[in-house]
Amino acid sequence: MFRLFNKRNTKTVVFGGIDIKVKLFSETLSALRRERKFSQKQAASELGISQALLSHYENGAREPKLEFVIKACEYYGVSTDYILGRTEERRAVTLPGRKSCENAPKYLDATEKVFKALDGRKDKELYSAAVEYLSIPSEVVAELLADPSVPYDAERDARMKMAESAFVKKLRQE
Repeated sequence: MFRLFNKRNTKTVVFGGIDIKVKLFSETLSALRRERKFSQKQAASELGISQALLSHYENGAREPKLEFVIKACEYYGVSTDYILGRTEERRAVTLPGRKSCENAPKYLDATEKVFKALDGRKDKELYSAAVEYLSIPSEVVAELLADPSVPYDAERDARMKMAESAFVKKLRQE
């Protein structure tokens, strides 16, 4: 889970146990709406929330749930890193012909559970081992989506098994 803070102009996102300095989500959300010359009422309706709730998000009075952040990114066509202020690159990565991201909350919930479990351990080596283990399947999916004819890579499969083994060994050392 992520949390947004603004204490004495300090802007920090805590995600997966890592503090990241950023500009405020609320500022970015409001700027995106104003750039497109949308009223709060129009944007709120299209985002499936009340105008009052959108106003709270834009003023920083309320923190959005992850599902809303994803929906806002899709609506405005920006990346989550951009809307959270982590990058100036606005472009959202989308796949040709993608109609919706119905399974994204399931994936994000699972990822959130992993990072919550890791947060409680405060072990950077275990954290790194988990990230390495989890990143390899994502690389495979991205590569296959880019080119379905890519041949099976036994070396990458072996790297994944090694990463899994390293993660399990590190976990059992605790």
